[in-house]
Amino acid sequence: IVLDFGTSSLLHGSLEQDVDLDSRTGDGEAPQKECPECHAMVPISSRECSICSHVFESEATEGSPLSDFIMSEVDLLKRSSFRWVDLFGDDLALMACGFKAWAGIFYLGGRWYAVGGVDGKIVRLLSVGERTVCLASADDWLNDYESDETAHKTKGWLNQSATAKQLALLPADYRMDFSLTRYQASALLKFQFNRGSIQQLVMRS
Repeated sequence: IVLDFGTSSLLHGSLEQDVDLDSRTGDGEAPQKECPECHAMVPISSRECSICSHVFESEATEGSPLSDFIMSEVDLLKRSSFRWVDLFGDDLALMACGFKAWAGIFYLGGRWYAVGGVDGKIVRLLSVGERTVCLASADDWLNDYESDETAHKTKGWLNQSATAKQLALLPADYRMDFSLTRYQASALLKFQFNRGSIQQLVMRS
């Protein structure tokens, strides 16, 4: 769980983003502050002066306690790198998938369950509890097994129509849904193929 007391994640993106710092060089000088005892210039994050050992007081102890701030809730579905599919239109079963891995969150009996799977490996129960926690666990699972080149929600092919092969494997009701995308069909098929394992994990918890 990350508590961001500034705007870092809003400005710079999520922690799971791939960042290339090798080809970047800093410009300008690092911020500094002046020691009130010896007047040496030290890095602004220093808690103690490296010259005279003066201890800098934190902002929290210099003035009154922090009180004037605004809490804002981050929508994990919007911030996620993956597109989450509402499987049955009731917001009680959501799934996302990549080329190798898939994850889903399911609501049953007053609790949410996060379940994840990887091709060729056993299906795992990731977490149980609140919706936000389960969604974060499922999103982390996908980020662990997928890269930026897989089924991230910005990829154009996600919006293409479902293939004839996908439709043939889905229940008849879905074959008449001409708005069904290739990605939605993929999520539905992942659920269909793993339904037994998902139900077993959820019922056993």
